[in-house]
Amino acid sequence: MPNSSEAEQRLLEILKPFKDKHPEIDIIVTVIDWGSAWSRITTAATGGTRPDICQIGTTWSGTIASMGVLMDLTELVDKEIGVKKFVPAAWLTSGIEGRITAIPWFIDARAVFYRKDIFDKLGLTTKNLDTWEEFEKTLQKLQDAYIVSDEKGNIYLGEEAKKLESQKGYFRVYPIGVPGKNDWNVVYNFSPWIWAAGGDWLTPDKKDVIINSEKSFKGIWFYTQLAKKYAPKSALELNTSQVEANFANGKYAIITSGSWVVRSFSLPPEEGGINNTLAADKYAVALYPKGPAGRYTFLGGSNLVIFKNTKYPKQAWEVVKYLVSKEAQIEYVKYTGFVPATIDAYDTPYFDANNNRKMFKEAIKYGRVHPCIDVWAQCETILFRRLGILWNYVAGMYGEFDEKKDERTT
Repeated sequence: MPNSSEAEQRLLEILKPFKDKHPEIDIIVTVIDWGSAWSRITTAATGGTRPDICQIGTTWSGTIASMGVLMDLTELVDKEIGVKKFVPAAWLTSGIEGRITAIPWFIDARAVFYRKDIFDKLGLTTKNLDTWEEFEKTLQKLQDAYIVSDEKGNIYLGEEAKKLESQKGYFRVYPIGVPGKNDWNVVYNFSPWIWAAGGDWLTPDKKDVIINSEKSFKGIWFYTQLAKKYAPKSALELNTSQVEANFANGKYAIITSGSWVVRSFSLPPEEGGINNTLAADKYAVALYPKGPAGRYTFLGGSNLVIFKNTKYPKQAWEVVKYLVSKEAQIEYVKYTGFVPATIDAYDTPYFDANNNRKMFKEAIKYGRVHPCIDVWAQCETILFRRLGILWNYVAGMYGEFDEKKDERTT
């Protein structure tokens, strides 16, 4: 899938050292769009023409493994790589029923992005983002300050700001930007708040649903109320990319997003970056706030699988093994902006020399993944739809909502 610009070329560049060592192995890369990937891959799995190696989203691993079309990699991993090589949370998406059928390739980790210049002006630090209570207090402080920016990034507060807001070249800076119903990340955006409240999607044994539990609801309620109180309603019509763009252009003081944003801020427009935007040299990264049950972040990303009917199992395994080597991991995340799936790849100046990247090295310690079960992909389809509709309630499309009195809570 298009994990970076020029996806095919970038992957072939990563594979060049492998090709130099193994000229007898031909590697043909086919890039398919994320929008059609699920359909293309499951169609191939159930009888179409299958590739030898395939990238799959981590949340798809259980469902595709249950189809019985993936090569069992358990013995190869035990003998040649070892489970301890991988970030523990990411490894939980490697298969079902105790068999390894997917190898973690890279991780999509999330964190809090904030405007450091605004925080400095208001006397705020990352300590003011540490807990749910502090996080909301900070949003309220940003709200009360009434922040307006000009197109150069100069910040104005209070009564002066209100007078300038209507003038050309000035605009309101809202406390937070939250993508709503039109976002492909809608389920993943809720997870850290649900987990931090002590809730979850399923019970630990993965046999019963507990998203309707009191603790899960507490996480959902807290997150949606932050959006209702401190985000502009217009954001709830946007997706992650649009919210990220608004943050880059100075419209929000805080957003939550992934490590790819750090890479975008480091690149010029001609390379697909946004280092020319207002927030490019004014932002910093912090961890998600701690809730009643602790601090968590969602870990997504992609795995690599080998289809069982491949004519080249040994060669395919060698390619996969190379792609999770330290060298290949480091080089690929430089292209994509994601973070490595292997622990040794974090031991590099690429992370330690940049404080914002370094925060994602810390964030994975608090990472959790969605359940790796046979029906999770279908569950996500339902959750995307239902949680998307939930944002309509938050936006007030159906009037004011009372979680204690309104029958819609059922």
